[in-house]
Amino acid sequence: MTTVICSDGRRLTLGATLGKGGEGAVHHIVESADIAAKIYNPGKAKDRRDKVNAMVSDRLHTRSDYVAFPIEALKSPSGEFLGFTMKKVAGFKSVHDLYGPGSRKTEFPTADSQFLLRSAINLANAVASIHATGCVIGDINHSGILVSNKALVTLIDSDSFQYRSGPNTYRSLVGVAEYTPPELQGATFSKVDRTPIHDNFGLAVLIFQLLFLGRHPFAGRYLGKGDMDIKTAIGAGRFAYSARKTETMMEPPPFVPGLGDYGEDVRKALEAAFMPPARQPGGRPTAASWSAILKGVEATLAVCTVDKSHAYKRELSSCPWCKLEKTMGRSLFPAHFSPAAPVMDIGQLLNAIKTMPAPPSPPNAESVIGPLASLTMSQTGKSARNERNATVAAGVIAVGVGLYLMAQVSGFWGIALSLGAIVIAGRSLDLKTKFASELNGAKAGWEEQHKNWVKKAGPEAFEARRSHYIALGATHSGLPAKEREKLAALEQKKRQLQLDKHMDAHLIDRAKIPRVGPGRKATLASYGFESALDVRQRSVTGVPGFGPSLASEIEGWARTVERKFVYNASIPTDPAAVQAAKSEIAKQRAEIERDLLKATADLKHLADTAQALRTKPPQQLIDAYTRLKQVELDIG
Repeated sequence: MTTVICSDGRRLTLGATLGKGGEGAVHHIVESADIAAKIYNPGKAKDRRDKVNAMVSDRLHTRSDYVAFPIEALKSPSGEFLGFTMKKVAGFKSVHDLYGPGSRKTEFPTADSQFLLRSAINLANAVASIHATGCVIGDINHSGILVSNKALVTLIDSDSFQYRSGPNTYRSLVGVAEYTPPELQGATFSKVDRTPIHDNFGLAVLIFQLLFLGRHPFAGRYLGKGDMDIKTAIGAGRFAYSARKTETMMEPPPFVPGLGDYGEDVRKALEAAFMPPARQPGGRPTAASWSAILKGVEATLAVCTVDKSHAYKRELSSCPWCKLEKTMGRSLFPAHFSPAAPVMDIGQLLNAIKTMPAPPSPPNAESVIGPLASLTMSQTGKSARNERNATVAAGVIAVGVGLYLMAQVSGFWGIALSLGAIVIAGRSLDLKTKFASELNGAKAGWEEQHKNWVKKAGPEAFEARRSHYIALGATHSGLPAKEREKLAALEQKKRQLQLDKHMDAHLIDRAKIPRVGPGRKATLASYGFESALDVRQRSVTGVPGFGPSLASEIEGWARTVERKFVYNASIPTDPAAVQAAKSEIAKQRAEIERDLLKATADLKHLADTAQALRTKPPQQLIDAYTRLKQVELDIG
């Protein structure tokens, strides 16, 4: 074992390796279960020595519980700087394993929608605490953020943070393009002083990924010519989910939550975070403001009555997660169905539904409305009659003149004038032609309102709803048999299920695929391609930027994964697939029981509404009837 010397003179022994990276390795400390040591690779220690010593001297580790800051500098027995000690982060996993639906199934198997929101809140709190120390993360991205199974957040790689100590600024020298703000895209980081404003962009990306199923906010379909990669989209401010669609020329990928599902405050904050810098009068939301906004969302959550793993803004009319899962055809979280206990068994409930008396047929609508005693001819009708009378009078005079002309001047012109006058006068006597359009409109309006009234005032609406509930009851009765069929089918597909599980365990993000770097992996994830199974089931060529050549690289990798599969007939049917089948039936049962439990109240409401409508017709029906009678009166 290797012995190292702390800056306070204590001798420590390096134990087993906890992890390795490009800069060095993290080791257990034999003398302490709570402390770990980061030892730099040869040639790396010198570049970090002064920053680490400054962080240790300023005791940053006492100023934030969210970060594994350096505690003591470590040297070799000969005095060579080697690295530092830090608190041990045990039981935490990458935030990427949490926000990616595929990896979440295995790494965070109990995480639900509230867990994602709580993790986002703790991430915002962590970044706020870092900024309070005077540090800027700089290279903020998913790789340095860890989450526990209780949604606690810790940041590692603190030695890469930008830190100012006295006159010295120790910069963050690297950055991941997918989390870099537009104003720093393409910058040389060794020459740039980062600010919290820059961190706020990367934080917003991570919060978006936690809340929106691992999708990247700038990965979408470009509506202009050519493709739009994530880095270019960031530089141009093309937020794919923005309401500024005519400006961004982007549309989001399919199967994602709506931007407004988390409420107006979150929507506005995301728009502000991803707006081009020149158009951000208030700047990007800070970590502290994100914490307050997300806590506000958390305080107004309602738990789905069907699936307890779903929680959503109480102001929404229905659960957006249920709708999304139904569209996608798969569960996003471990289902937790807890149907409300019925006040009676389903058989009794259906019997009550079947025996409820339906409303009687409605009486004649005109008799319910009654006579319109106050109805008088309208001014339009009076004007039409006056015009007709004047025309008739003029016609009589014209006929007289025509007769005179026939007798005294010219028989032809006299006859022509008389006949013309008679035709014009005759047409003016028929007011139906003049009021034809109004009459047709009034009849159509009355027929529509009368039809609606008959439907609701009589048994039609009631019986249609009763039939719906009886059909639900029949479906409910058939669920046990349906579950048995599904489980039997799984047993027949044991080999296929093993292959699917094998393929699904190989994640694109962890694979080395030629020409597919972090940016393209983020785009694939935004379109639901997370594993080799996704590649086998759908064509990658539908993803923006993935033509036949690039798609062949990914499909070739998936085929390589598939060739490594070995079937084991002795392994029982995949428990996860069995549970998924049972969960699907349980969800259907919960949804049906939820609807059936409100059936009697719903039918009673329809019966009461029918009774009220038969007693007192709605104003729309009266208005339509009045309009029709007014036109008929005006026609005379």
